[in-house]
Amino acid sequence: MAPSIAIATDLSGHKLGEITQNMVWVDSDKWQVKLHKMQKSFWMDRFEVTQKEYFAVMGNNPSFFKGENHPVEKVTWYDAKMFCEKRGKRLPMEGEWEKAARAGSSSSFFWKNENPDAFAWHKGNAYKKTHPVGSKKPNALGLYDMAGNVWEWTSSNHESGGKVVRGGSWRNGVGSLKSSHRINSLPIHKFHYVGFRCAVLGTMD
Repeated sequence: MAPSIAIATDLSGHKLGEITQNMVWVDSDKWQVKLHKMQKSFWMDRFEVTQKEYFAVMGNNPSFFKGENHPVEKVTWYDAKMFCEKRGKRLPMEGEWEKAARAGSSSSFFWKNENPDAFAWHKGNAYKKTHPVGSKKPNALGLYDMAGNVWEWTSSNHESGGKVVRGGSWRNGVGSLKSSHRINSLPIHKFHYVGFRCAVLGTMD
């Protein structure tokens, strides 16, 4: 569990403000992820960005499935990037995303052998729609919806073109919820099953 208050800084050392329970600290020295060696520790949003949060910053809500506490979707990569930057944050790199999702687990799913329905909204239980963020159990770091509900944009380029998208969604089977599973999408595209969360480099005070 992350400490209740810390100070986040960007690369220039500029204070971005107090970080509370809405972000989780991910230590770069723990749980190195295969192919994604992290050089710096970072903070990750505890929840997927909600429609309420998005509207407050961007002044619009493009989502297909409406609900203040549902994840915002139908946003392009550029929209997601702009939102994070307006909040003094950024989109997570793919390696950061996987490290945060696994939370130390080396198994295919971060919940290991437990019931996936307890941790994720997927094709088998979501009834063809998104659900309020944080409705399922979190991973070991206290991050919610790192599998299912909506896919999440990352800042990383995919080797086949476009940007890497992670996490699976309400319209995918359980197999797509593996911590290593990845797809790509052009940054101009927007879908009712793709959202995002933000990250920020920082220190713990």
